[in-house]
Amino acid sequence: MSAAACAADTKILAFEQFINPSEKQAYTAAAPAVAPNAQVWSAVYMVVQANQAPDNTALGFKVIPQGILFKAAPAKKLDQYAFDGINLAKKKQYSLTQFQDLAEMIQDQTGKKIEEAPVFNADQAHVYARVEDWVPEYNTQAAGLSIELGPLQDMDVKGLYIMMGEGEKPKDLTALANLDPMFKSQYHADTAEAKAEARSSFREARWMILLVVLAMGIYLGWYRRT
Repeated sequence: MSAAACAADTKILAFEQFINPSEKQAYTAAAPAVAPNAQVWSAVYMVVQANQAPDNTALGFKVIPQGILFKAAPAKKLDQYAFDGINLAKKKQYSLTQFQDLAEMIQDQTGKKIEEAPVFNADQAHVYARVEDWVPEYNTQAAGLSIELGPLQDMDVKGLYIMMGEGEKPKDLTALANLDPMFKSQYHADTAEAKAEARSSFREARWMILLVVLAMGIYLGWYRRT
């Protein structure tokens, strides 16, 4: 599907950007109420500056929805995450505008120009992203997503970008999802499990072949004697 075709099936409900956001403060992207059967998704993108070696740093934050429910766990009221800096992707190219189709879609539909995070040392820049699916609440007047930063350990969030959308997910969200350490851990866990199952199946098949060969040898030896 072309970017233009995808844009026709995708609606950006809300987009907000916060430069040099503060710890222990909530930042929100708010949208009008959406239909109960709407396909709603969100993406959060952060540009983070480490103040020392990444293995001594940490990023923590809360995800707080309004008028929408976590699709995977509707009973949850919020979610909280904490990552060691060493697990965050290190990127010299950290601008959200590198995801060109998504950036153009945001700017075309909202009229907002994406602002650059003021990172003063690209060698210490890290990025984090999270993509989430949502179920709209019934009888709600509005929808929104808030991010509350903290605790932060020797890390500064230089840019926080929150977007909500409806309909077809832009292809760039796949690349964004790959920047989530939890997504990568799950992928590697699933891959490792699949490889282990494949090795186990191979060993079982090898033993079956060996048993068949032995059985045939025993049968042929008996047959020749008779």
